[in-house]
Amino acid sequence: MLNVSWDPILVAISFLVAFIASFVALDSAGKIRQASRKAALFWRLAGGVTLGIGIWSMHFIGMLSMKMPTIVSYHLWLTLASLGVAVLASTLAINIVVPGKSLSRFRLFLSTLILSSGVVAMHYVGMAALMLDKGIMWDRRIVLLSIAIAVAASGAALWLAFHLRDKYKGVVINRIAAAIVMAAAVCAMHYTGMSAAHFHDMSRTLPGGISELGLSIWVSVTTLCLLGIMLIISLADSHWRTSRLTDNLRQLNQQLELQPNFDALTGLVNRQQMDTLLHNTLLNKKPFGLVFLDVDRFRRVNDAWGHQVGDELLVNVAQRITARLSRDMTLARLGGDAFILLLPDTDGEKLSALLPSLLEDARRPLSLCGHALSCTLSAGVSLYPEHGETLHELKLKADVAMQHVKREGRNGWALYRPDMSTDLPTEPAFLQELSQALARDRFELWYQPIWHAEENAIHGFEALLRWRHPEQGILLPNLFLPTLEQTGLIIPVGNWAIEAACRQLNFWTEQGFSQWTLSFNLSPAQFEQQDIFQIVSAALQKYNLAPSRLILEVTESTALKNLDRSIELLNAFNQTGIAVSIDDFGTGYSNLLMLSVLPAKELKIDKSFISSMLENNKNRKLVETIVNIAKTMEMNVVAEGIETEEQQNILTALGCDYLQGYLFSPPLPAEQIPWLLLQKNSDKQIIPIGKVHNESPAVSQKHHG
Repeated sequence: MLNVSWDPILVAISFLVAFIASFVALDSAGKIRQASRKAALFWRLAGGVTLGIGIWSMHFIGMLSMKMPTIVSYHLWLTLASLGVAVLASTLAINIVVPGKSLSRFRLFLSTLILSSGVVAMHYVGMAALMLDKGIMWDRRIVLLSIAIAVAASGAALWLAFHLRDKYKGVVINRIAAAIVMAAAVCAMHYTGMSAAHFHDMSRTLPGGISELGLSIWVSVTTLCLLGIMLIISLADSHWRTSRLTDNLRQLNQQLELQPNFDALTGLVNRQQMDTLLHNTLLNKKPFGLVFLDVDRFRRVNDAWGHQVGDELLVNVAQRITARLSRDMTLARLGGDAFILLLPDTDGEKLSALLPSLLEDARRPLSLCGHALSCTLSAGVSLYPEHGETLHELKLKADVAMQHVKREGRNGWALYRPDMSTDLPTEPAFLQELSQALARDRFELWYQPIWHAEENAIHGFEALLRWRHPEQGILLPNLFLPTLEQTGLIIPVGNWAIEAACRQLNFWTEQGFSQWTLSFNLSPAQFEQQDIFQIVSAALQKYNLAPSRLILEVTESTALKNLDRSIELLNAFNQTGIAVSIDDFGTGYSNLLMLSVLPAKELKIDKSFISSMLENNKNRKLVETIVNIAKTMEMNVVAEGIETEEQQNILTALGCDYLQGYLFSPPLPAEQIPWLLLQKNSDKQIIPIGKVHNESPAVSQKHHG
């Protein structure tokens, strides 16, 4: 047998080439998901070609490291054929594995078969390129071992290429480690295959072919040029992506700075900005009027024609009111169908000139979404300083006047009079019933499913608080939650709700649904409890629940109110394994730079963005940017308020992880969840016997307690 020695420097260089090629291929695969269609095609081809040429270069550098006591030449066409096989196999395998949202076993098996076959063929065709007068003797057992290593190495490489493509945090370290593993596997296959070859003692090189020197120059130039160009393109692309993300972040923050001051649907000033304006107006000590306006029987519009028509109606009402106002007047939307109007320097005479014409404009028929509609307004007015010197007094009396108009038949306006206050229902009875509701077991948790966007299956539920009033039936939080917060009852009710949520999750676990998660909203008062961490931990321990299955939702305004306290508390939850979600994103401070400091795992996009996304392209771009930035921060994204399949398809395409809304199901009591599962499995609408009424999606469902 011919004695063969190895050049350790060239062996090391061959590993370095395999490492660089693997890193570039992984980096290219990571750029595909976020790229445009043309750019994604480039990165798919570039990743495959780079990996193929890298493996081929490593092979021939490894062959050059084999020192034989004779001059060796290489057959030109066989050498080129081995290159073609490596590039073709790598490109096909990469293009099969990397696209798509999930990696099926079949795709992984097929791509592994293609890549390993290409690597093996490249290796042994390359060995056949040695121009010797006597053939190579092969150890079949070692050849089979090299093939097995090639299959394992190919499968691992392709699996890593798929699963590292969406990583953001620590991406460089992860890809370097993966590239080292891939390079070591490729080198192991090559040198195992080389060790299977034995050469005759008197072997000589046949005339012609490419000399070792020529091949070394050719391989070096080709490899260095290709890998160098790809690294430069990759760095330039990463720099461009970073710059674009920074610009998007800056623009998004600018838009979100305005978001807390304006209503997303109508574009009017919102409650927060109006309160600021009213406080400033009070400081001037000049007379002004405050008008509360409400669309009469607005809920019937939603129930009869749907929420899209209802939203269009509100927009048109806002536009008609605004058209009658002068520059010094300000109209704001309080929420739902309620508006508030500030009239500086006004009196009874000016009101009599403005409000009747304003109400007449609102009565004019409308054509919305193919429906002919007409609506009326009820308006109540209070004057400063005649009816009060504080904002609370003025608001209360304007509301009293408006309620008086509604009781008198709607479609009109009235100036506050003291005798109107006697018409109000007594508050003490309501407060007494609410204070006794917990002791009398009147509170309930209802559950709305959260859908896994890709798998189109239930991921978990959100727990929502309800009050089963003995006379009025099921009451939603917007009717009693403010009173709970004002009286401090929110703390014992909130603690009860945590216990009830964990008990229900434990029951579902015993029924075989151990994969479900449960989201629970912490009110500002609960979040500030000194022992909230101990209360949540004790409930999880009592019902033997994995902390990762509980998701605590905190509104962004609550989380950013006391940043140091929030970071400390969220870190404590994270260390335990409890995930924290930033809820109602886009309605509070909305400072993404501050959001990046919070150790939260999930971002929940407020439904106001979703409802206007289809009609407003800017809002759609805003949602897309929020999703991209959340992904960069390694946060899951939940979109709430999904009511149409079109919204579902768009949000899934944008990369939202989870979806929630009336398209999937309204909130349900726990006993109706089995019916929801049965309905899902049968693809038919099933109405259970004795089913209590469902809720209107127009009503706020959040449990902030």
